Amino acid sequence: MEQSNPKFRLRLNLFDALILVLVLVVGGALVWFGLRSDGGSGQESAAGTVRYTILIQRMAQGDSELIQPGDQLEETVENHRLGTVVSVQAEPALVQVLDQENRRYVQAQLEGYEDVYITVESTCTQQEDALLLDGGYDFRVGQAITARGPGYMGSGRVTQIVREGQA
Repeated sequence: MEQSNPKFRLRLNLFDALILVLVLVVGGALVWFGLRSDGGSGQESAAGTVRYTILIQRMAQGDSELIQPGDQLEETVENHRLGTVVSVQAEPALVQVLDQENRRYVQAQLEGYEDVYITVESTCTQQEDALLLDGGYDFRVGQAITARGPGYMGSGRVTQIVREGQA
């Protein structure tokens, strides 16, 4: 006796065909977007050196002497490295007060306080919308930073960013 082996036939109805096409389209889209994002879209540039300035306003007078060039700064919330202090400049703290006689605001010196400009140097990479320091902290001009050094801590804003090779 002969054994009868029926031939394999793929019989798809309309519903099965639609499901198969849908799975192939979704799989193709995932592969396409996965390869496109891994292909180096140019959103990040090579590491470079950056100098930026942090302004700490209304620091108690004399406390700026604790900050020395060469100090390593860290961000206080997640302990990211911010870089090395290059220079420190203290100026009298200024506030706006209302001149009652002339009905306008004028700058006045706030006794017992000073504004401290801390210049910090670090390596960084350029991200799409911010700079990423080598310690993993991303920042922009105007962003608030809470920094800690040996024996001091302060909160201020980034006032200036200068990347190496720029004036």
